[in-house]
Amino acid sequence: MGFSLMTPWYKSNRKLFREERAALTAVAPLLGMVTAGPGFRLNSERSLEQESVVVHGTYGIFIPDSAQQIEYGISIFMPIKYPKHLPDMFCNDPMLAIDNIDRHIMDDGSACLGVYADIMTRWSLKPGIVSFLENFVAPFLVWQAYYDAHQKPPSWGERSHFTEGIIEYYAELLGIYKRTSVVEFMKLLGRKNRPKGHERCPCGSGDRLRNCHRDLLYSIREKVAWQDVAKDLQTVFRDER
Repeated sequence: MGFSLMTPWYKSNRKLFREERAALTAVAPLLGMVTAGPGFRLNSERSLEQESVVVHGTYGIFIPDSAQQIEYGISIFMPIKYPKHLPDMFCNDPMLAIDNIDRHIMDDGSACLGVYADIMTRWSLKPGIVSFLENFVAPFLVWQAYYDAHQKPPSWGERSHFTEGIIEYYAELLGIYKRTSVVEFMKLLGRKNRPKGHERCPCGSGDRLRNCHRDLLYSIREKVAWQDVAKDLQTVFRDER
């Protein structure tokens, strides 16, 4: 959320801004989309450094297997390059304790919504503030509501924290569960240029890619952007230093 010299999306595409604000009002009338200046507080721990668009207010979700609705205070920071870049959700409610990693809430109150490549792959299919609420914010808050109701995490919708969660995602994607092999596959998935068939397969078989997991590797590269995998790799390498 640092300074940028480029024209922000809400000024370069005012039509998109109006459409997004109208769509938000239609599905979540207790949330407002505003242009906020430096110092605007997203929550008790985080403030804007420059003018940006923020979604701010209360969002209601229904608890699974219950007719009960729970409302949470949230803020959503919409980045300068929206919708190319994903918004960030911040918890702004006493029921959502800041700096509680067991509940996937970071020390600045930002919500950990999942593995970056997984999020970006789904976001690219349907970008927009309503999609962000329905596909990312609502599941996160439903998970939180279950935790509050039962004092334990639900059995669904959770991966491990940080690097372990990333490894779990790619292991499921590949159908390969040996950690070292998963990381080696990530290196090929996170490469700008497509790996060659004569390279050794990371699975450990000793075979060349063309005779082993080449088709799987290529099919995943068509679905998941190499840049997103590269970002996940940075997290893995950073945490393992």
